[in-house]
Amino acid sequence: MAEPEILRGSPLCTVDIRLEDNAPLPLGKSPWRNRRVSYIAGGTVEGERVRGEVLAGGGDWSELGQGADGAALTLIDVRSVWKTHDGALIHVTYGGRLVIPQAVLGAFRDPATVETLATDSYYFRIQPVFETADPRYDWLNALVAVGVGRRTAAGVRYRIAGLE
Repeated sequence: MAEPEILRGSPLCTVDIRLEDNAPLPLGKSPWRNRRVSYIAGGTVEGERVRGEVLAGGGDWSELGQGADGAALTLIDVRSVWKTHDGALIHVTYGGRLVIPQAVLGAFRDPATVETLATDSYYFRIQPVFETADPRYDWLNALVAVGVGRRTAAGVRYRIAGLE
């Protein structure tokens, strides 16, 4: 069997997540890390094979850092629950990286201007892992997926693809 030369994927869904208070709660620098928490207020999932809602109650326990060039670096650590249009519950976790160059940091943090930023002016990538007991969505349990993020005025939007 020949090895694939490149990764190939197909669109899975677009997820819009609303964040509570639209601002992270900074926990501050401890001896080990600089953590902050963002709580999920809800959201939507739209796609051909998966659609529904993001339930309120999950969150992002991210860690902040700084690049040598002054860029803001974030390690993403999200846990959420999605409910599909037909009632299935899916536990979704994902890690990822968010790199915001110093030149666009102010606009990125401002809900009034963030959506005017070009998506290539910062780097926002995730790797979702799905877990469900619903047999209709069992195929998600074996899927490797990746996503591209965009900050929105209300939270975040991800375009997620499953790798073949």
